[in-house]
Amino acid sequence: MEKLEKDAQIKEYFDFYQKKVLPYVKKYATQPLKGYHGLEDHTDAVVFRAIDYALELGKNPIPVIFAAACHDMARINDNEDPGHAERALPLAQKVMNRFPKRLTDTEKETVLTAIRMHTTGSQASDYICACLWDADRTRLAWERGYHEKYFNTEYAKKIASGDAKTYITRQNKILGRINKDQESNQTISLQKNKKELMKLYNRLKDYFKQ
Repeated sequence: MEKLEKDAQIKEYFDFYQKKVLPYVKKYATQPLKGYHGLEDHTDAVVFRAIDYALELGKNPIPVIFAAACHDMARINDNEDPGHAERALPLAQKVMNRFPKRLTDTEKETVLTAIRMHTTGSQASDYICACLWDADRTRLAWERGYHEKYFNTEYAKKIASGDAKTYITRQNKILGRINKDQESNQTISLQKNKKELMKLYNRLKDYFKQ
């Protein structure tokens, strides 16, 4: 797929998410709108990456959109919040029920599996789970360090092990955004701080060698 064609498709699918799916997610979610796991920050970015990853595989992004949109919708805080994946399942079902012609029964079950298992760190057996898990873990790789074992698709491995700012710049260009979303701001800030700390560490190391 040509890059410009793919970028146009990402924008089209992302518009479907924002205009059609997101209003129902907001209606049923307990998830905060803002914050490290905020619906309008983190989920927004995960949906974008999940669409990108699905298209790169040549797969239908629609089930992936629902999985990404609903994966954190039962969160009640930005901490560990154990059980939020399981609690999201009935809420995700409510969202999917609003779109009876968009998903097959099999796709609905796989979306629920993807949401249920997105916190486990296991490897995916289907593209819906793979795209959600890879999209959700990409930020962690940018912020805390890349580990190949946590990723499923080759394209996601390339993005997660690459430069966050380059990808985020592309994201903002495709979506026509002037300002970065909060997840992007957080990620770039953390990466900058890590680089500054490494510079300080190397200077101190050289100093003590003298």
